[in-house]
Amino acid sequence: MKLEFKISALPRDKRTSLLLACPEPSLAGVIAVEYVIDLLNMEEIGAIRIPELPPVVAVVNGAAKLPHRIFYNKDSGLLAIRQHMPVPPQIYAEFVGKVLDWAEENKVRDVICLSATAAAGEGDVVYFVTEEHLVDRFKSYGLTPLKEATVAGLEGAFLDAVLGRSIDGALILAESKLLTAVKRLVESGRVGSHRDVMLILNDLVGRVGPDVAAALKLIDAVSKITGVPIDTSKMQEHAQKYAFLVEKNIEALMQSGQQKREIPLMI
Repeated sequence: MKLEFKISALPRDKRTSLLLACPEPSLAGVIAVEYVIDLLNMEEIGAIRIPELPPVVAVVNGAAKLPHRIFYNKDSGLLAIRQHMPVPPQIYAEFVGKVLDWAEENKVRDVICLSATAAAGEGDVVYFVTEEHLVDRFKSYGLTPLKEATVAGLEGAFLDAVLGRSIDGALILAESKLLTAVKRLVESGRVGSHRDVMLILNDLVGRVGPDVAAALKLIDAVSKITGVPIDTSKMQEHAQKYAFLVEKNIEALMQSGQQKREIPLMI
């Protein structure tokens, strides 16, 4: 797969961290990245075109935009990729690999992928998975290392792509009450098929909106990792603004029934 990066300018900054969202059903990561971009008034510096996908254009205040855009904030050194449309699961691994190639070429310090998982306890924990030499660094931020789990699907694709590169990377997982509720339904035997799970998620997220509580925890983790203060007082309003993303993400996941994503479950 070929990605076309259209960049106006990218200052070389040793502080630079790139934020990505894993397109999972709770939308916690997507909403967290969107919020950081808007709150910090990040400047749009480019976009990513995926020629293999059918043409899709996002419209922002009357302006036509590519659905995957790159933003930068010179004060914090933060980069972020805004996703108006989810990358289809079947090409997500290739997408992440190409993004990491681009990040390495442009001397990005580290890449942080934000996602969510079913809760193992009270639902307030934020976990991390990273390369072995970085574990102590992420522990120092007050985050919890994921002890025992198999990480597959989209999150696994990110970790597989980042291992062995010169660039540092970490997967950050906030416990989600939404995903926990679905996990318990599956464990009870009341639902079994991938499609049934997606339909339940569509109904839940459609009624209650994105998992704001999980998104808040992800934003707090980003603040600790990057050292950038982030005010979350307007989070609820922001999440409602982007509720339309729910339908698109669920739709993409339902179309990937042959490629089930495994949500890491902690025991």
